[in-house]
Amino acid sequence: MILDDEQIVRRALKMGLERSGYRVLTAENFKQFTQVMQDCDAVLCDIILPGNNGLQALKWARENFPNTPVIMMTGKPTVETAAEAMRFGAFDYLPKPVQKNDLLLTLQRAIQHRQLVLDKARLEAENESYRQQLENQVEEKSQALQESQEFLTTLTNTMADAVFSIRLPDYKIEYVNQAVSTIFGYQPAELLGQSFDRLFIDANGFAVYHQKINAAIEQDRAQTQVELPMLQKDATSIMTEVVSTFICREGEAYPQIISVVRDVTQRSFLLGVVAHELRNPLGLVTGFVHVLLSEVQTMDRESLEKYLGVISEHTSHMLAMLDGLLDVTKIEFGEVALDIRPENVVPLLARLTEEHKILAKDKNITLQFVPEKPELVCACDPTKVGEVLANLIDNAIKYSNPDTIVQIVARSHNSGVWVGVKDQGSGINPQEIQHVFKGFSHKKVSTRPTAGERSTGLGLAICKRIIEAHGGQIGVESVPGQGSTFWFTLPNGEQQKPGDSAR
Repeated sequence: MILDDEQIVRRALKMGLERSGYRVLTAENFKQFTQVMQDCDAVLCDIILPGNNGLQALKWARENFPNTPVIMMTGKPTVETAAEAMRFGAFDYLPKPVQKNDLLLTLQRAIQHRQLVLDKARLEAENESYRQQLENQVEEKSQALQESQEFLTTLTNTMADAVFSIRLPDYKIEYVNQAVSTIFGYQPAELLGQSFDRLFIDANGFAVYHQKINAAIEQDRAQTQVELPMLQKDATSIMTEVVSTFICREGEAYPQIISVVRDVTQRSFLLGVVAHELRNPLGLVTGFVHVLLSEVQTMDRESLEKYLGVISEHTSHMLAMLDGLLDVTKIEFGEVALDIRPENVVPLLARLTEEHKILAKDKNITLQFVPEKPELVCACDPTKVGEVLANLIDNAIKYSNPDTIVQIVARSHNSGVWVGVKDQGSGINPQEIQHVFKGFSHKKVSTRPTAGERSTGLGLAICKRIIEAHGGQIGVESVPGQGSTFWFTLPNGEQQKPGDSAR
């Protein structure tokens, strides 16, 4: 682009440049220059122009076409004009008349400079685009990683088992989920950075765990399992099942341990109690069977009936215990479907009261049914509720002294029904009440049946699960020496719907 007010100069420059292979645009004043100017390789601009001088054209070109170099020309070169041109951003300064070789060399340098500027801008744009892509990828991967971590954290926090991430060789806890508060009584933050051995009762317990870990690593096994006692925050001992998995990372000398801890205290205790409870009757049955086998030919009928009666009694007791355990398990796992429907429970309670009067008669106990009104409707499975009430009445008869009264009371309660069985037995010690619904409780309840009746110890535990599956509550009020009232509530139907399971 040539900007010069002298036509002869414009023509001479244009002809010379076109002969050298350049395509040339021309303008004779500032206005025309602003109209025809394009993003060309270079501009030749005269400093002295009519109306608007060349420095204004230089300034305009630098503002609107910053990558195009501008070469200033003048017929009156001075240091001042050259300095001012450079200050406004001119690429170079040529005196008139311009020599062809000087012009071509200056243009070549200007075009090379422009190309370098454009290449630099292109590379910067590419670098910026690449940087932005990298940032986006990092952000996406970071977001995905964060979402993955949040998912895994949420997943582990929904687990009922305590999950520990443990660093070797010092067994430091690097992660633990929320279940640790339920199983051990600690908040997760309390255990982070602590040694895993603080959760064991003593050094021997941790040594067993340590040996299992070492053996699995040495044998290149991916997992190991061990049952051992551990310690809660309040110093209570619990039996646990610890399943450990190893994660090996490249470049690390030791694997990471993921240990999942499950509280199996109740299971271990239950197995121990069942074994204990079955041992005696099985021993008696075995003894009587041996006697029968050895003396059956000479034994009189009365002795034979006596032995068979003892065997029948003890086998029935063992069968009842196992049936009770099966019922508890089914209810725990939601395998018992409840046929819940609106039901007037008064006829059901009246029938069960009458049926149990035969049992109560053996101890001269009077059963009284006291309903608040003839119709008390709630949402329930009448068969299962009948089992609960039958168990409570059975217990009331067992634990009542002869010649006393047992009352079955029913009344409205929060739009549902409240049912209570009140006896005049010896009552329950206040500190033992919390254990009566646990079934095979660690804490034995001191109250005993008044006529030596047998009990599996599971009845109230089953009752509790059935009532809670209905959305109701069960409890006991007792005064030592005066008797107990076992009660339960059933809702009006909003808490449970027909066909709901006992989960």
